[in-house]
Amino acid sequence: MELAGKQSTTISLGMRATRLARGLLAKQEAGIILASVVLVAFFYSRNSAMLDPSVISSILRTMAFPGLIAMGMVQLMIAGEIDLSTGAMMSLGAVFAAKLMRDVGMPVPAAVICSLGVALLVGLVNGLLTVKVGIPAVITTIGTMFAVRGISYSFTQGLPIYPLPPEVGIVGSWRPLGTSFAFVLLLVLMVVVQILLSQTRWGSSLFATGSNRLAAQVCGINTDRVKIISFMITSILAGLAGMLTMSQLPQTPGDPIIGRNLELDILVGVVIGGVSFYGGRGSAIGTFFGVLFIQLVQSGLVIAGFNSYLQTPVLGFLLVIAAVIDVLRNRRNES
Repeated sequence: MELAGKQSTTISLGMRATRLARGLLAKQEAGIILASVVLVAFFYSRNSAMLDPSVISSILRTMAFPGLIAMGMVQLMIAGEIDLSTGAMMSLGAVFAAKLMRDVGMPVPAAVICSLGVALLVGLVNGLLTVKVGIPAVITTIGTMFAVRGISYSFTQGLPIYPLPPEVGIVGSWRPLGTSFAFVLLLVLMVVVQILLSQTRWGSSLFATGSNRLAAQVCGINTDRVKIISFMITSILAGLAGMLTMSQLPQTPGDPIIGRNLELDILVGVVIGGVSFYGGRGSAIGTFFGVLFIQLVQSGLVIAGFNSYLQTPVLGFLLVIAAVIDVLRNRRNES
């Protein structure tokens, strides 16, 4: 009897452990974390420098900028829209603030606030054109991308803006936790966004808008406002990321090439992190690890001795794979 009781207890514990493991593995976050571990192990097998503390610190500092923008993008894509102008908005955020500081003599805090205001305005324009006029978000934000990038180059004639006040580089020189202020800010923002998505009315409105817009409107949700605010949040985070990037550059120049081609990194990271192209699904935690995965791929290819030009095609390949998985999962949910 006692032996049978012990066997029953062992079987019960085994079943609980199995259910727990299946529950964890079913989560998108668990899948991307596992993939990241395998990726790091592969690159480490080719070059042990992959796990050097300085390399890890550099990876975390670099991922902070697309990660900050991704915290806005995850909300926007859950609501069923997308923004491809984020890299250009990074450039304008940095250049506009630098222009105000150097040529107008505006104090650093005031220049930052004004630049964030411009980012907010760009996000509002994206939202209004997409939601009110009815232009697809891809077309709207690609147009904005070219317009905003062109404004950045016209401000600077293609040249970095410097010298800037030494105060600009103070935030960029901070190394909390051995990383950077931008990365710590990303961690805080990830927690805040995850709470907003999972425990607040704003999060419920985002998921409802992206899952079934008509049903959300019947329930009293102003879906137009939800989408426009999401565009504005994404844009203002892009402008902030641009200024934080500027604060870490040598002699803190306002360079118009800031954020160039970063749109792909952000989009791939968000989608790999579990956000659906169809809207209505995603998390801040998954997005964080998705962006980290992309940075591991980019840095690991270089550290492991692969051709650095492989970074872009690999990102394109990962985006296609993530899109295929998203389409298949959406079809399964509909059936």
